[in-house]
Amino acid sequence: MDIYWIQDHEKKGPLPEVEVISMLEAGLIPETVRAWHAGCDEWVQIRELPVMKEVFDRKDGAKRRIMESTPGEDGVLTGPEESGDECSMAEAGEKSPEAGAGVVLVVPYPYVRFLGRMADVMMHMTVYLALLRLLGVGFQPGLLPGTYEALLYICLPMTLIEGLFLSTLGTTPGKSMLGVSVRDYLGNRLSFSTAFRRALFVMVLGLGCFAPTLTMLALFFSWWWVRRFGFTPWDRRLGTTDVLNEPLSFRKVAMTVALIILCLQIMYFLVLPWLLDMEAYVQASSQM
Repeated sequence: MDIYWIQDHEKKGPLPEVEVISMLEAGLIPETVRAWHAGCDEWVQIRELPVMKEVFDRKDGAKRRIMESTPGEDGVLTGPEESGDECSMAEAGEKSPEAGAGVVLVVPYPYVRFLGRMADVMMHMTVYLALLRLLGVGFQPGLLPGTYEALLYICLPMTLIEGLFLSTLGTTPGKSMLGVSVRDYLGNRLSFSTAFRRALFVMVLGLGCFAPTLTMLALFFSWWWVRRFGFTPWDRRLGTTDVLNEPLSFRKVAMTVALIILCLQIMYFLVLPWLLDMEAYVQASSQM
């Protein structure tokens, strides 16, 4: 359902409800704006739109539970006795009937998404090259990124692994270092089907399947899109979003950057025995 809204005396939209919800959670749209979508007789406050009712009901319910569970004047919690059980279930990863109801989605900055993605790519490529060296595989042009063989040996495994991580842990190694997870717009963990499709979109639109020219174009396109709209094309398509679970610190960013640099150094040493063959292959290709 496409939504229009009035902000700063200008008509905005249309955008699908998933994107509007992400922008509301990120603070890009105030909850007091007036909005409209097909089927409404008039412009109303955005929280009164029929398609937004469930979202705001969940947020209001979460606020009520927080208020009920805050200490009273005597220092005793006034919330329901079952609240502790719900918290323990959530910490254990079990899905309660109101799973995701108390989640406030905070969308990370674009550079945080970029760092997490680069950390995942560098770790995957390091493991890939290490396996080739352990198996005693010599240099083969078909193993280089951007080839048809690389789609099978690099892109497909990375897509499957990311789908497994997102559907089981809700995050990837690179994202977890920055305190980022991936959820749907209601705060629920993704199914494997959704996680795999998201990873596939990222591989094609966000990384260009590691083809040198396409990768640069894909990175620029996805960066521009996130800077412009606050979310990625694949999040728009699948109704998902990156979520910053805890405040970002300089230490987390520095550790992630250090990991990326370390992976690059390890990758250099892993391909060092192949350099002569690679140079010969490049020269032969340039003469053809």
